[in-house]
Amino acid sequence: MSLPETFHFTKQRRVEWADTDCAGIVHFTSFLRYVENTEHAFWRSLGLSVHTGEGEERQGWPRVSVRCDFTKPVRFEQLLNVSLRILNVGNTTLRYGFWIFDDSEPKPALVAAGELTIIHVSFEPNSGKISKAPLPDALKERIISAMS
Repeated sequence: MSLPETFHFTKQRRVEWADTDCAGIVHFTSFLRYVENTEHAFWRSLGLSVHTGEGEERQGWPRVSVRCDFTKPVRFEQLLNVSLRILNVGNTTLRYGFWIFDDSEPKPALVAAGELTIIHVSFEPNSGKISKAPLPDALKERIISAMS
């Protein structure tokens, strides 16, 4: 995946001890938590959440696909920038690209990159059944406006 010129959202974080494995290197699953944490911050920056509503208005965004390539090990207390770019807004799905940079060096170095596809769902109030649902127009417009 090529590196884009700009990102739609970036969040900085420091690697915590609990994120590392017995070799002192960040465990691969921690990278996905970093991306999800950044995704949630992106939604909050739009005044939204990935899981919203009560009763008939409940909606969410389960993950459909995740791919991640790792390019450099990361260790405890390193400073990272996690950047997102929306790659596609579909009728029921969103696809993000994500890039994680080690920001503790003089020149930020790419340590991981990948893609995440999420699907918009609604929850039936009585049964709790989850169903794929089209993105409401207002939500779609808000996301597209964040892309410019």
